[in-house]
Amino acid sequence: MRIGRIIMKWIWSLIPLFILATMFVGCSGSESAGREEQTMPAFFMKPTEPIAVMPFETENALSNLGTQLSDEVIVNLLEHSPTTKIIPATIVRSFLQNNAISPAGFPDAHSVHSLSQGLKCKYLLTGNLYTSFGDVKYTPTYSNRVATGSVTVRLVDCDSNLIVWAASEEASTLTTTYYTNGLPSSIYQTDGQLLQDLIKKLGYQVARNFYSHKSQ
Repeated sequence: MRIGRIIMKWIWSLIPLFILATMFVGCSGSESAGREEQTMPAFFMKPTEPIAVMPFETENALSNLGTQLSDEVIVNLLEHSPTTKIIPATIVRSFLQNNAISPAGFPDAHSVHSLSQGLKCKYLLTGNLYTSFGDVKYTPTYSNRVATGSVTVRLVDCDSNLIVWAASEEASTLTTTYYTNGLPSSIYQTDGQLLQDLIKKLGYQVARNFYSHKSQ
């Protein structure tokens, strides 16, 4: 009997330690869950929430490459999700002009509010495009003409004015030029054709990045 009482006292003395250990594990699990939640996407977008796409900015204000890229992004977004409601850059540009709002630079809170009310959009997609050309000469008889480009895009929630998604993409295209007696004898693609291929690549990459982020 005395041994039995000793065993019971020993068991009862272990119960508080067991409770403390259980509480510690539970707290650790909650902290881990919190950390996991923080790695989830910052927004959830419904297909019925319209996106207004601004003409992407370029270094040359007279260039139409920004508009071409924004159109290419729209095409790729709709190919992935045809039910997505998108307001094209041409309509956004017209609205900005009619309301004396500058399309240059990142839109301020007033511009975002005006676009949201006027176009009934939930999100605003903006972007900046940079392009350049370079030549890599391997021998006196041929060289590569390389077009490189980078684009930075941001998705703004028009209700909160917060950037809920952003990404940067880079791409390049090239063509070979052959020379005879030091002069170009054949060129497979012009600079214009290189830029068109570059725009297609960047548009595809932006849309792929957008939907891979949303699917996490």
